[in-house]
Amino acid sequence: MRAFLLIFLPLLIAYETAICWCVELWWKPDYYFGHGPLVPLVMFAVLWQRRKLWRLQPAKTDTRAFWLLGPALFLHLCGASLTIDSLSAASLAIALPAAAWLALGRDRLRGLWPVLWLFLFAVPLPLYVTGRIAFELKEVAVTGGVWLAQFTGLDVLRQGAALTVPGQAVSLDVADPCGGLRSLLAMITLAYCIAFFLGPLQRRRLFCLLLLAAPIALAVNMFRIAAICWLAHLFDIRFATGTGHDIMNGVAWVMDMVLVFGIDSLVTKPPVKDLAVVEGPAKVVAENCSPLPSAVALRLPRGLRNSAVVLYVLMVPLVLLSGTKPYATLRDRAILLPKTIGQFVQEEAYDFPKRYFDLLGTDDVTWRRYVSGNESSFVVACFHGSNWKSVHPPHVCLLASDMDMLVDDDIDLGDGSTASIGRILMRTRKGGRPYLSLYAYVSLGLCTGSYSRFFLFHAPRALFRSSTDGFLIRVDAYGDGAGGLQGAQERCRSLLRDLLAEGLKLLK
Repeated sequence: MRAFLLIFLPLLIAYETAICWCVELWWKPDYYFGHGPLVPLVMFAVLWQRRKLWRLQPAKTDTRAFWLLGPALFLHLCGASLTIDSLSAASLAIALPAAAWLALGRDRLRGLWPVLWLFLFAVPLPLYVTGRIAFELKEVAVTGGVWLAQFTGLDVLRQGAALTVPGQAVSLDVADPCGGLRSLLAMITLAYCIAFFLGPLQRRRLFCLLLLAAPIALAVNMFRIAAICWLAHLFDIRFATGTGHDIMNGVAWVMDMVLVFGIDSLVTKPPVKDLAVVEGPAKVVAENCSPLPSAVALRLPRGLRNSAVVLYVLMVPLVLLSGTKPYATLRDRAILLPKTIGQFVQEEAYDFPKRYFDLLGTDDVTWRRYVSGNESSFVVACFHGSNWKSVHPPHVCLLASDMDMLVDDDIDLGDGSTASIGRILMRTRKGGRPYLSLYAYVSLGLCTGSYSRFFLFHAPRALFRSSTDGFLIRVDAYGDGAGGLQGAQERCRSLLRDLLAEGLKLLK
């Protein structure tokens, strides 16, 4: 109890917002960390099951833990200052074992380090990381699932993420969550728990389980996609995407479990002798056996007292920085961008899925298609207030599409100023069509195509809670229309130039 009040309590208070951020993402239905709530429960269960063993060792404050806890708190300070929750949450996974080391010492933690590091698997990844990984996994899963369906005699055709099943007029669409990232993360976590908590600690066993967890999850997901294609062929698309989809999800998890436990049984060597022996002699601390508290027993060890003072002092700025997020309440600026601007007329406005708003932290966005003659240009605009993290590099979305990047550089805005804009040239994997994207990050006093310059502009201001409003506007077009790639670039640059001027008016 003394260690909790002096060491863990100030850290728990300092990390309150990071913990809430993790919990919030755990329960988002469309995110990839649904296994997160189970991780703390498993940690508690293992610690409780092994309580008789680790309690035999004396608890002793070890200030060497600050070599690990110090960097963790510095990362949390950076995350809290810049309002980057993912950075603070990542530091939490380091601070937890470091705090246990500080409060209890290495002797008492002997054999418990795998339990403490388990929390790493519950920390949600940033949006741009999960977006990229999810797309790559979907590519592998869809390619493998189509091959497996064709190998078993079903002539499935693929066009991007749409699968055409023989006998069905409607295509079978593979959504991002079906790429297998959720099951992959859960399987790696499960394999870790089985390897360290449900069997002997043998190197070959640990290596095989941790190495094969990801390939098993990928292979089973390919089988699931192929099976859903067969269900669509035998019944219909509606059944395959409804009841059939739910059934195959359950079957896939059973297959995952059977394969993991099967590999575990194959690679585990039979025990030679009973290994349930406590290393080292059991020690009894005299003060714990004293019937009445003495002055010596009540006196705090110097290391524990000094560590508690440091943590409670650091807790104050961490709580103030992480608890005071200066998010602006302004909204609906993106939709005020003109529908007719120069030679361009808005033809269509697309809807963003609600989960995108949740992940961005703002709904002040718009996604449109403008036309000029017979040529179309696509516009994405995202306005931000003090929550400047709502703006991500365009690469996050473009690299998660079915295209390969060819060029990533900067060009001038074309208005005679020194302002630069970003340029990305890509090529679709299906058909090889060129695709051009021009974009700029803008605030009062900033117009750039460099995310690093955007970051360095806002980060120091965020530290002092004085970030300014701004926006990102991206204009895209296929490069095989009138004038080829050069014509597309001039149209996109002209439209972007006009939209940036209108966006600046909205900021003022």
